[in-house]
Amino acid sequence: MHRVTFQKDGITYEAEEGQWLYDVCEAAGASVPFACKAGACGTCATQVVQGEESLGFQKVREIRTLENNGLDPTQYRLLCMADVHGALTLGASANTQQATASLGLCKVRVVEYRPLTLTVCEQKFALESGEINFTPGQYMIFHVPGLDKVIRRSYSISSHPNDRKHFEICVRAVSGGFCSNFIHRLRPDDCIQVEGPYGDFRLAEESQRDVLMIATGTGISPIKSMIMYLLGQPGTRRIRLFFGLRNVSDLFYTKLLSEMRDTHPRFEPTIILSQPDPVGWGGFRGHVTDLIREQVTLEEASRTEAYLCGGRPMIDDAKKLLMQKGMGVEHIRHENFF
Repeated sequence: MHRVTFQKDGITYEAEEGQWLYDVCEAAGASVPFACKAGACGTCATQVVQGEESLGFQKVREIRTLENNGLDPTQYRLLCMADVHGALTLGASANTQQATASLGLCKVRVVEYRPLTLTVCEQKFALESGEINFTPGQYMIFHVPGLDKVIRRSYSISSHPNDRKHFEICVRAVSGGFCSNFIHRLRPDDCIQVEGPYGDFRLAEESQRDVLMIATGTGISPIKSMIMYLLGQPGTRRIRLFFGLRNVSDLFYTKLLSEMRDTHPRFEPTIILSQPDPVGWGGFRGHVTDLIREQVTLEEASRTEAYLCGGRPMIDDAKKLLMQKGMGVEHIRHENFF
């Protein structure tokens, strides 16, 4: 057994040789926040006070994620990627989300289920007690009951932050995905426990730059919340959306986006399909990165900020293209979906 000490929480825990640190944190009741649990988001980055050698070598992915979050890989580790092989003392999490969350673990009830496609739905939840205070772009962690333990999964909030009693999420049922299918099967009056909100994927509140939103698939969820919030604010900022899907059967939110465009002339949504049927689609064909190449000028990039949400390959390619166009990296914010 190896003693793991969480300085911030004043907790010690006897871990087994090779035990996954995520399980250690769960069993010990430590306040370390987790999200993707795949070493890509950086949410669980935590300072190692003593015992760095007890965590083994860092993988390239872990180092890259820490550096992308502005953290020194010699001082911080991603607890979702580490096993315990000796005594260990952990300091504070680099992520302060836990302290700013408006809710602890609480029960929510489904009040509306709305299918958007054969595999994508929107679920609206009501809080059983209290209020939720989130900023557009943040997510909730759902505690999905498994066969032998609770599984935690993160889903971005898709609704407007003005409603403090409800929130909505957009979920794709993935083949073989236990949690996504569980959430997808919930119906009105079903209950589940959640915690949050968490996340640093937020709007730059003081900015007056034009806005470019880029999303693929259900990555539209936090982007939708951001757009609704922005359109409710005074101003003349141009707000564009590049929304990528595969084919016509995958289309959703098209009516909503059209209504927002008609109501707010400064909002310009563009949908692009990567694998459309030969007939039946008269819109753009390709990927969101094609739209960046073709529709974002150098001058526009210099006065625009971008918000990206989707798979990592899209995020990496889009960031590279935007920077080549002259957009500063400090004006590009993103959330990875996995």
